[in-house]
Amino acid sequence: MKKMFYILFLTLCLFMLGCDNGNSGSIYDDVEYGDDIVADNPSEVSDEDVSKSERPDNAPRPGGGGSSNGSSNGSGNSGGSSDDEDDDSEYSDDSDEDVESYVIINDGGGSNETPDEDDEGDAEEEELYYLWPEIESCSSGVPSDSEKQKVLNRLNYIRSIHGLPQVVYDTEGDEITAECSLIIAANNIEGSPLQLSHEPPKSWDCWSQQAYDGCHSSNIHVGWAQNTDLSSVDSAEIVDGFMVDKDVDSVGHRRWFLDPWLGHISFGRADYTDGNGIFVLGSAVKVIHDDRPDVSDLEIDFIAYPFESYPKKLYPGSFTRMSFTVLKDKINKFGNASSMNLASATIAIIDSTNNKTIAVSGLQYDTDGIGVPNNISWLAEGIEYNKKYNVTVSNIMVNNVSTLYQYWFELK
Repeated sequence: MKKMFYILFLTLCLFMLGCDNGNSGSIYDDVEYGDDIVADNPSEVSDEDVSKSERPDNAPRPGGGGSSNGSSNGSGNSGGSSDDEDDDSEYSDDSDEDVESYVIINDGGGSNETPDEDDEGDAEEEELYYLWPEIESCSSGVPSDSEKQKVLNRLNYIRSIHGLPQVVYDTEGDEITAECSLIIAANNIEGSPLQLSHEPPKSWDCWSQQAYDGCHSSNIHVGWAQNTDLSSVDSAEIVDGFMVDKDVDSVGHRRWFLDPWLGHISFGRADYTDGNGIFVLGSAVKVIHDDRPDVSDLEIDFIAYPFESYPKKLYPGSFTRMSFTVLKDKINKFGNASSMNLASATIAIIDSTNNKTIAVSGLQYDTDGIGVPNNISWLAEGIEYNKKYNVTVSNIMVNNVSTLYQYWFELK
């Protein structure tokens, strides 16, 4: 009897493990059961070891239909143009320095095995229930509602650390982010050199006006790997990659994500394999919109990264640029450019445990229309986890008055 119990228990465990290993089930939509989203509470998605300040109210969840689309933990691009009535010209044009490609080369352990006959039933079930993108026919995929929710939850968690309003999910943008993700994946199958553009030319495979519009108004990303199945990457990691903004001097993706006037997002994703161990993905998060929420009651005067108790995953090393944006005008977004002079700004970082001054280098500033239209960024050497650092940003001229800002951060 005891032996029989162990056999039944082991069988149950193997069955549950098999269910959990279905990557397509978590990334792409269940076509048979439609688009209704069963969402977790956004406030529950957090780094467990980070102490959290008071959170904004929970964001409304994605819901309803809409076709959509496919990721990795690196970054793509920011910028693009918008129909904002204040000043279209404030939005930055695409440039090579704005574009980052994320590449994984891993010669170990492929996951491109041909299923045996016993697995044919499972393969047919996946094909029935999940709509994957097809590059050969230029058909964009449909990400599952749970993947959309992961992106929304992670972004809202990060925004809450900065005291920013929660954003909501807008399915109306799903089609263009799906098509943008598709065109990114379709044109990076060969790997090197990887290419991204907010204005993909008509010569690109799978070009469409929807793809152009999606890439033009989104943070975009490309991932490529050898013998590493990128479809297993959690979509929330894409958000983290955009926040880190490795090798992107303008930290544009981060600025769009931390824009107080960002009210809603849409997410697209396209995963593809050539069947010979090459995996590619494209993804897009729509961040530029015509409408803007009212943030006049927002009780913050700046947006700093990293800020206070911060997830160490979002600051992975000294190559990561810190950044600071002044939020002076909460009525007119572009008033935060016209009232600023950042040319004389200085940064001081002090290790609170020993009063040691941290070396700062590579300071850059601009008043370009990327998110809030002013930003200072820099590199800091020797930052350690679980240490508190005090930051002073001095000599910012706000309406011709020299202004000083102070805050602290600790990576946990």
